[in-house]
Amino acid sequence: MSSVPFADRSEAGRLLAAELASLADRRPVVFGLPRCGVPVAYEIAQHLGAPLDVVLVRTVRAPDDRSRLLATVLEGDPPEVRIEPDWDQSQTVSRAWLDAEVSEALHEIDRRRRRYRYGSRPVSPAGRVAIVVDQAIGPGHAMAGAIRLIRDARPSMIVAATPVASEAGAERFARAADKVVCLHREAELGPLDRYYGQAQQITHEEALDCLARAA
Repeated sequence: MSSVPFADRSEAGRLLAAELASLADRRPVVFGLPRCGVPVAYEIAQHLGAPLDVVLVRTVRAPDDRSRLLATVLEGDPPEVRIEPDWDQSQTVSRAWLDAEVSEALHEIDRRRRRYRYGSRPVSPAGRVAIVVDQAIGPGHAMAGAIRLIRDARPSMIVAATPVASEAGAERFARAADKVVCLHREAELGPLDRYYGQAQQITHEEALDCLARAA
């Protein structure tokens, strides 16, 4: 059996940082998607000497097809809800179900804002290179939403970075970003232990510790 590509998220972040080293003198800001994208983003921020923050996005996907996006909730004041125009094409989805899922996503965004922000505002990437990081990209909907949210702040450039992605996911966020850095691609994204030797879920406390150490 062949070994996995990365020992853990820290190693994956260091390998990504090496690919991003040329951006260090362009005042980058690194954004991780909580929870598990934050340890990857932390290593990039440390190696580039960049500030680290999170970007808060929740997606609602069809219960019978997880690759199909129905709605996206983006952090903001107030948060922004984007309903896909073809949400009603699935026979298993009612408007009541969708409204309930969006409501839960809004509550989760609020919980995460209180947990990660402590009332502070996100680091502004205006006029700077924004590097948006996740641990792995399947359909790519959350990364695409994060990029749209960051784009509103008018960075000079958006880089989407991930250790591993599906081909479809990489293509989706490549359309939204100015540059994509992906170390490992597969036709279909498998379970995380296929890519990480230590693939256990990162807790909120571990993600918050990364942010505290970066600060």
